[in-house]
Amino acid sequence: MMKNLSIILTVVGASALAVFPMTAPAQAKNRRIPDILKVPEGNVLLLRAHGRGTQKYACPVSATSNAVPHAILFHGGEGDLVSIHFGGPTWQALDGSSVVGDGPNAKHFTAPDPDGVDWLLLPAKSTAGNGLFSRVTFIQRLFTDGGKPPAEGCAPNQTEVLVEYSADYFFYTAVHK
Repeated sequence: MMKNLSIILTVVGASALAVFPMTAPAQAKNRRIPDILKVPEGNVLLLRAHGRGTQKYACPVSATSNAVPHAILFHGGEGDLVSIHFGGPTWQALDGSSVVGDGPNAKHFTAPDPDGVDWLLLPAKSTAGNGLFSRVTFIQRLFTDGGKPPAEGCAPNQTEVLVEYSADYFFYTAVHK
């Protein structure tokens, strides 16, 4: 069942974000990360966040349709709001810093969940601002639930479909020696 989801974020005042040590992604969910999605040596985990939102598909849809994400990410899963995620693919932290993933050079792995969108390893294409995401080098999207385009396609006169999804996102930065 598809649900429409409207997300309105209001941020009042300045927010300071602290980055806390995280467990390794494989330990976080106790699942093996495929070799193709492993982050290259010389990078360390900066942030683990759980995202919830929608994948927006333009009609007509097929199994190979591309989606635009609309999601919010929470620190460590159930913690504080840390980021919004939208087309680009872009993640913007509450401090205003952002990172754009290099979608054409992303590595894909079919999600074990048949309804889950692919797991990804995205190199950072660009960053902006001076904050949490200003030095991100790689982003992993893992442990997805939902988000695939509906097999039944679009209803007559429907122009887009919003499909709920969730995923864990892992942001990495280069080790500074």
